[in-house]
Amino acid sequence: MTTDRLDVLVKHPFHRENGERLVGFIQDLCQCHDSEDFVAFQRDLLLAALAANQARAERSRVIKRLRKGQRLPADAPDLVVGDPHDIDDWRLEYDVLERVGRQLRSVGDALAWRAFRYDRRYILTLRRNESPGPMTLSKEGTVHEIQFAEEQWSEHRHFALLHDLTDCLRIGDVTVFHDRHADGAQDIYLYELKTNPKRRESTQLTRTRMAAEALYVGGPLPGPDKACLVETGVPYATHLSALGDAFARAHREGLKTMRVPGQRGLLALDIAAAGNRWGLQEATRQFHSAYAALLRRTRLTGERICFSSGDSAARNTLAPPWGIYPLQPAQCAGLIADVLVFSVTLSSDNFIEELRKAGLDAHWVLPDGADLKPAQPVVAIQGHGRRVLMARAELERILLELTDLQTWASGMDQLLRKGTAGWQPWPYFMDEHRAWA
Repeated sequence: MTTDRLDVLVKHPFHRENGERLVGFIQDLCQCHDSEDFVAFQRDLLLAALAANQARAERSRVIKRLRKGQRLPADAPDLVVGDPHDIDDWRLEYDVLERVGRQLRSVGDALAWRAFRYDRRYILTLRRNESPGPMTLSKEGTVHEIQFAEEQWSEHRHFALLHDLTDCLRIGDVTVFHDRHADGAQDIYLYELKTNPKRRESTQLTRTRMAAEALYVGGPLPGPDKACLVETGVPYATHLSALGDAFARAHREGLKTMRVPGQRGLLALDIAAAGNRWGLQEATRQFHSAYAALLRRTRLTGERICFSSGDSAARNTLAPPWGIYPLQPAQCAGLIADVLVFSVTLSSDNFIEELRKAGLDAHWVLPDGADLKPAQPVVAIQGHGRRVLMARAELERILLELTDLQTWASGMDQLLRKGTAGWQPWPYFMDEHRAWA
């Protein structure tokens, strides 16, 4: 997306209004501690998501009519900005509402992570399906799922999480949480709801059963590939405190660069502050100048790899949502709405060096000029008679989470010890709640 196009989108009234609403959602989510809190939060999020998705559908209907050369429908919604007879103005509003919908699903992802107490196993398991798309009342089953969730609260005082409010939960329809108040533990039940009780077991039900078995009895993960969860036993650690410091400086100065442990370069940009200080064109020049200086200071050699937070809300089911990052609510909301952006850069040589410091036999296997698709192998790691390939998606994750590389390397060593030959391992770490809560 071009800078000019993004500038138009984020300045649209719908986008501005949602940006303010996101701050309130993140503040409220931080105050969710029991089932009653979660139920109230989900109701508010549901209303906002349904309204945004309905508004987007209305714009889609108008665009289809104008594309065919037909008149505006009599019940067409009001166009907030532009000429109602100009299809491009309707497309702009449609694109803005698509972004708003994704931003609200990103908040839904944050709700899911918090409800599951930041246990990544549930996300790794329940993400393994195609996206159902935006949640609308026109979809078969949506009303039934909402009624089920309300009944779980009114009749049993249990919080029932609606999966279609999220992007990361794609198996099952609802997760119900039973709190055991004596010890603070909770029982978790996954439901695939049938609107027709006479239907035989479907593919969705089979997938839901496999997900439960993967989580509770060590069964294979759902999906066509042979994959399983692997417990590393290593406590998780990050350098995310540096990100909060960088954004605080960027808010005052427009942007901030710094080096991060693991020979990584971090750049944080506050778009509003940079625009106010320099103007859009000069801010772009300052950004590129600061990034070039950062690369010189970091002394990166080999192939440079850079990942950015930009335009990524509810696009990557592997990544923790910005709404749970240990930042101020306004900073989390800024990341979701793309008015705050950060990037992290490392090089192939430096990354392999860090892994070898931890005793791993690692080799960079990404061919020169290869497209960095999510499943593209990047690094091969060998040990304990086994070999695993690290894909681009995992590299993106540890960069944007600012994962401590020695911690990650220790986890990979345990994965090689415990992994089963012929199976794709999905590792998870201990005590992740300490990084996010």
